[in-house]
Amino acid sequence: MNPRFIAEIAEILNDFLPKRLYALDFTTEQYKTLLKKISVDSDQKLFEEKKGSIRKGIVKYFANNNQSIELQVTFASFALKKQFLDSSKSEEYDRMLHRNSSILLDIYDRKSDFSPVPYIVSIPGEIRNPILNNFLLFDTDLDYIRQVIRQQINEIFNLDSKDIIFFLRGRLTIRIYTPPKRFAEGIDKRFAGESVEDMEAMYQTYFPNGAWEHIESFLDEVLEEKLNFGVIDNFTFTRTFITVFRSMIEILLLEIMRQSDHPRIEGFTGYVLRQNFHDIFIYTAKNLLLFIEKRDKNAESFIKFFADEVVIDNHGNKIQKYAIIDTKQQRWNYSSILSVIMQYKQVKLKIATQKETIQNTENDLAICQNELAEEKNNKNTINLKLADIEETITENEAAIERLKHKTGNTSEEVLSLKSQINRLNYHEIELLDMRKKILSQAELSKNKISGKTSELIRRQRKLDYEKKSLKTYLEQMASFIESYDLITEALATVLTKR
Repeated sequence: MNPRFIAEIAEILNDFLPKRLYALDFTTEQYKTLLKKISVDSDQKLFEEKKGSIRKGIVKYFANNNQSIELQVTFASFALKKQFLDSSKSEEYDRMLHRNSSILLDIYDRKSDFSPVPYIVSIPGEIRNPILNNFLLFDTDLDYIRQVIRQQINEIFNLDSKDIIFFLRGRLTIRIYTPPKRFAEGIDKRFAGESVEDMEAMYQTYFPNGAWEHIESFLDEVLEEKLNFGVIDNFTFTRTFITVFRSMIEILLLEIMRQSDHPRIEGFTGYVLRQNFHDIFIYTAKNLLLFIEKRDKNAESFIKFFADEVVIDNHGNKIQKYAIIDTKQQRWNYSSILSVIMQYKQVKLKIATQKETIQNTENDLAICQNELAEEKNNKNTINLKLADIEETITENEAAIERLKHKTGNTSEEVLSLKSQINRLNYHEIELLDMRKKILSQAELSKNKISGKTSELIRRQRKLDYEKKSLKTYLEQMASFIESYDLITEALATVLTKR
């Protein structure tokens, strides 16, 4: 068979077939078009001579599009069987995988459009999301979906075991492994040859308030995806954590750095990581302790691995293991850590419950204060009404007295005076009745204020009591909290040892 002819056939198919044709959609008509283009359509003898290369060329074309087929060809037709990427799934599912492969192959063909730096391919959400959504039509297990997507990316991009794929920040990021740079003698190697002064200046420019808040916002996602203590072993963790955390910082920096600063990202990544290294590992240690709290078996094995001894790995290499030793030189093992963690869990629950009680008491106190203030405002309004009615009564009584001292000159005037006095007397009765009602409202308001004041005092006393109880809890639990902090620091330290 002629390798050049095989490659030529694959190229011819690539030119005239629909882009990234699904193998089962390859038709007899298209097959005959190929035979015509390579000038064997009217010469069966020539076809038989080139039959093997024709078959290989078609197989190569589909292989170039991430499809594996079994093929038999004749002068008149062909028989094609596609090997599904997942043999347990349907053709419809395989077609979906092919659509996703086609998207990824298009990205591969124009990698430079998605590479802010040469060793990173960053696929934005508007491309990543359709890939995920295609899967969600068939499956809801996100871990499995990501696993299949990783397999497709590994094949299409021909990734090495040291390369990393991240599903982070709504993007799909491929980080190609790059070996450490070599520098001349005397050059500071910590930050890829960049000066400490320049890195400090960049840090102040991009992170005037520090980078921790930015890093913390997606550490959970990174730990769950790449350093999951529910599945990872100690050797894998030790081998990969630096690469994972460096890549995490790079993804963050690419979001915020000016393009003109991209050539310095390697050095700046190292600087940012160094500035936040301790906090990252304290956070990681606490994440591991959460797995221990849940009695996770893999995390239990992970903790039990630590001991002051040398072991031989599967490849016959000597591996130095390290014990978990805190700053007071106390050694910790799984049992002692679990004991503290379970006590610490109870501490957290008690403190959380007590803080919730305090919050509820403060809310009740605030409600009571508002109700008391409203009732005092109501009483002020009642007092104003009372003052107004008293003034009106006084004026009405004065008017009656004035009319009583008048004498009419005629019978009509006498009748008019009597009528006015009767009207004012009737109004007096109404006013006195209104005053009685307002006085009743004032008394009721006074009683409410008295009751609310007593309630406020009770609630304030309860709040003082609950706060005192919290302080007592914190004092009683200080030793557990101290032990937890010591374990966290010790784990953070031992996790970084390689």
